[in-house]
Amino acid sequence: MMNPILKSSLGIAKTKSFRGLFVLFLLYKLVFNHFTANWLVPHFLSQYTLVKMEGKFTSFSLLYGIEIQDLKLYPGGPFASDAFFRAKEIRIRYNLPFLFLGKIRFSDISLIDSNIRIEEKKGEWNVSHLLKPNPKQEEKPKKEIGPPLTEINTYLPLQLTAHLNLQGVSLQYIRESGNIQYASIQNFDFQTKLITNRFTSIPLNIDAINQLDEVMVHLNSERPLSIEFKSNQLNWKETLPMSLRFEWDRTESPELFLFATDIGKDKFNLDVRGKQVQTGFRLLSDIHFDPKEDLLKIQQFDLRVIGQTWLKLGGVISKLSTETPEVNVDVETSELKLDDLQSSLNQLEGIVPFMKVSGDLSLAGTGIHGNWNQTKANLKLLANKVYVKIGNQKPHALDTANLDLTANLDFASEKEPTTEIPFPKLKSLTISPSQLNYNQSEIRLSGEYSQSSGFQVLASLEKLQLAEYSQGIAGKVKLALQSSADSFANIHVNSNINIDGFRYQIDRSRSPASHLNLDINTHLIFDRPFGIKEIQIQNLILDQRTLTGNKAIELQLKGYVKPGDTLNAQVSPLDLKLNTPNLLLVLPLVLKEKISPVQNLLGQQPKIKLNASYVQNPGSKHVNANLSADLPGLEMKDLKLTTDLTINGTNSNEILIKQMKVNAFSGVLKTSLSGKLVKLNKPKPPLGPYFGNLDLNVSVVSPSKQYLAKGISVHGDLGLNLKINDYDINGELFSKLPSLSYNNQKCPGESCKAYLMEEINAKIPIQHDLAFKPDESLIIGDKSIFIKNYGRMNTPNVTIGRVIGTHPNIPNLPFEYVKKQKDSPGFSAFIEYKENFANIESLKSFSMDGIILGKNLVFNLGNLDPKNMEFRGNLLIRDIDLKQLMAPKVRDKIDDGKLKADLNIKVRDLSEPIANLDLFFSIFQIGRDFGKSALNVISAQNFFIDRITDSYPISKIDISLSRGLVYADVYFDRSLLSLIMKLEDGKISQQRMPLANFLKRAQNEIQTYQE
Repeated sequence: MMNPILKSSLGIAKTKSFRGLFVLFLLYKLVFNHFTANWLVPHFLSQYTLVKMEGKFTSFSLLYGIEIQDLKLYPGGPFASDAFFRAKEIRIRYNLPFLFLGKIRFSDISLIDSNIRIEEKKGEWNVSHLLKPNPKQEEKPKKEIGPPLTEINTYLPLQLTAHLNLQGVSLQYIRESGNIQYASIQNFDFQTKLITNRFTSIPLNIDAINQLDEVMVHLNSERPLSIEFKSNQLNWKETLPMSLRFEWDRTESPELFLFATDIGKDKFNLDVRGKQVQTGFRLLSDIHFDPKEDLLKIQQFDLRVIGQTWLKLGGVISKLSTETPEVNVDVETSELKLDDLQSSLNQLEGIVPFMKVSGDLSLAGTGIHGNWNQTKANLKLLANKVYVKIGNQKPHALDTANLDLTANLDFASEKEPTTEIPFPKLKSLTISPSQLNYNQSEIRLSGEYSQSSGFQVLASLEKLQLAEYSQGIAGKVKLALQSSADSFANIHVNSNINIDGFRYQIDRSRSPASHLNLDINTHLIFDRPFGIKEIQIQNLILDQRTLTGNKAIELQLKGYVKPGDTLNAQVSPLDLKLNTPNLLLVLPLVLKEKISPVQNLLGQQPKIKLNASYVQNPGSKHVNANLSADLPGLEMKDLKLTTDLTINGTNSNEILIKQMKVNAFSGVLKTSLSGKLVKLNKPKPPLGPYFGNLDLNVSVVSPSKQYLAKGISVHGDLGLNLKINDYDINGELFSKLPSLSYNNQKCPGESCKAYLMEEINAKIPIQHDLAFKPDESLIIGDKSIFIKNYGRMNTPNVTIGRVIGTHPNIPNLPFEYVKKQKDSPGFSAFIEYKENFANIESLKSFSMDGIILGKNLVFNLGNLDPKNMEFRGNLLIRDIDLKQLMAPKVRDKIDDGKLKADLNIKVRDLSEPIANLDLFFSIFQIGRDFGKSALNVISAQNFFIDRITDSYPISKIDISLSRGLVYADVYFDRSLLSLIMKLEDGKISQQRMPLANFLKRAQNEIQTYQE
């Protein structure tokens, strides 16, 4: 009878399920075996890549991994004879069935005696011949990138176990061209073991450490690393210890921890450009955990440079198994002797950037003590004659340093940072009196802080040279700073800055040296940890003095700044006092040239006071300001400026001037401006980058006679109204002044100059084109053109009753410049300003018992640039009595003082009016006495000239001025004497007389009448 068990087995074997599983098993073993792998894998690589493979598979399993011996991989192309990768043995062992238990297990990943070769020949690299070139593929549209991942979810609970073993790994770098010809690393060993706890997600941050149960890392723990390097500059062949052991087992109770290193050498040699260079770097450490004593002992931690101990730590961390471990770690030894390092750096010149170091540093005494809840940390730094310079950078010199900080910390605190306490883990901080001498600057620092009582800090800085840290500014700085607060929500800062020999540069202009002093008293208010809510400037005082101690600028201000989405700033007030003569002594030439011309307007000690507010929103800015000023130069003690404007757009596209007013002289002078400025897409905007729509009004209103300034008094109304719209300016100048007077404030006296104008009435229309450019000059003709009156008369729109003042040559004698007629004013004219031209017609002025007529007077203002301005005009002088210019005692001695003449004027380029003035003055009637004087001016006196002028009357005098030179002709009536003396054309001429000589002779001749 058949065995029942055998019979049952045969029964199962006959089932379809068994036969199906058996077939699958046979197919699996047929495909996944080392015989198939030895044929299939090399064939697959050669089919789809350029790589040729040699090696022997000793194991090939889908479920449990692979093993390969004597593996060689050859690239294609010219590198086919040299393998780019060799390995004596490769093992990748895992257990795939363990996935059903929620475990990922890599029991052995080993790479034994392997070599990686990277080589370049004739500009080609062997690694570029590993893969076949891919045909160009169409670019796929880029997918939208979402927020960055913070973790990878596995959903199923998993555990990872991995063992990695790299033993005898070598890396070679070979190159025919370039600076580096050969580099290699041999005998690289690396072992690691990693075991995690169960996880359902993998954090992509530091939290991933919490998922580790056991970690082991060994790096060359049994043999040193061999390094070789060859280049044009450096050759180095060294056997270098590179030992590192790190073990951490959290599954033990208490935990097991070990960290030990022996990296580098105290001394090793380099061959730099054929010269032996000796240097050294070594890190020795031995840190392990003693589970019996529950201690983490730092038995050794020694950082050495060229055989010297730069940093040596010692201490223990006890009670590790408790919630509050105790830490006691100190820097036992620290001697950073930079002079010895310099010798190695000198030998490395050309390889490393230029560096020069010297001096001694020490961190001895630095340490940390206490537990997680209460930790005391000390930082002590000592320095002596430390000097560091790298390349062309600024050198750093720390002559002496003594820094001592002590902090009490609570690392267990779970309090969130607040405005009052932004560092909740910092309980207190003490800065013992410390001193640093850095780059000849002396820095002193002391202070203390605690969460309960706030902080107080004192700092000072002396002998800081600004020129070493900034361009264009120089001077020696002295700073004293004091800061205190009950908490970090409200900090008070009081500082004084003094700069001796202060100088600054604008473009190529450098200011003279001066003294600058700045006192600042501020409060910093916060509404979140170190988030500024408001800066309150309780007082800011700045004064600048000359080297002799005389004040040039004195500034004082109060205000605040509130940053944020809406920036709010206010100054209330700002007081500025200037001493103009002293100010000019401390300004650079470029600013001095701008202020010197207005020095007389500013006066000796001008004062300005400002109250202003500024609000900036994301799309607009609003400015509101009230300014008052005292300008002694203008005798203006009550100047007031009020401004209210809004700037819209990120690029200031629109400026809305709601109000801009100026008042002065007790309200007599008033100016107002309103409207808006807009940036438009049109060429050549007229007002900078803007087009305007503005209303401008200037007025002087005085119901009674009112003294203004500089000897000027006014009675009546005077005003200018303008409307500015894009390129067009339209408006009117009007006046209704009963009187306008001036005196030079030296009256009475020999130097008195006083003038009175009465009944000034005007109404002049104005039309100006900001884009107007005349094609041709207004000036036509030459000195042969005389005045022609075509009978066209315009009704005058400008009249002056009379003008009286001091005599132009005789002190204390009144003179009537414009004489009022019985029923008409002494001066009248028609003036019209349009198309950028001022046309003056029908000019009539009664003076010295005669009359002056003007016509064709044109003043071209063009684009308001003096270089492009020009003027022309014609004047008729009729029956002017020159005797009135003489003293009363000599008037009766002159028979005939009547003068008749024509005057033509033209000038182009008013930036240099004298050099560009052309004048023609034709006198066709003049008395004998004044004719003789005219001849004396243009010709030197002698016997013959005196005889001529005594015997023969002058018929005409022509005087012209061109390019600063005077040309004159004096014509005489024909006579026998003129034939005898051979006077050519009956005239005496003077050519090319300098204008200065002409005026001096004229002044001397006038003076003869006063004697």
